[in-house]
Amino acid sequence: MSNNKNFGEGFNALADTSQLKKITLINRETDKSFHVENVPGKQASVKILYSISQTNHSQINIKQARTGIALFGDYALEEEQQPNSHPNIRFLIDVIDNNEEWLVKAE
Repeated sequence: MSNNKNFGEGFNALADTSQLKKITLINRETDKSFHVENVPGKQASVKILYSISQTNHSQINIKQARTGIALFGDYALEEEQQPNSHPNIRFLIDVIDNNEEWLVKAE
């Protein structure tokens, strides 16, 4: 595999999120939360996580997680091959594995 990684089909059509400072994800069952800052190296994650949540009333569940993994494209394959190399993809995998629902708040 080449060193050039590509995002999945549909990534370029996602809404512009450059106006966001960060997103906060909150587990609907446990209230555990974390932030993803909209900074270089995390901007694609913010774009994907925010966009998929907008298809489900600002929430991410199994369906949105599957869509998100597909949007991460080659990076998702890299996460499978090297677990925990991409924590936001690992988050989506965990959503699926644990049947979780997360609320997404944008700032």
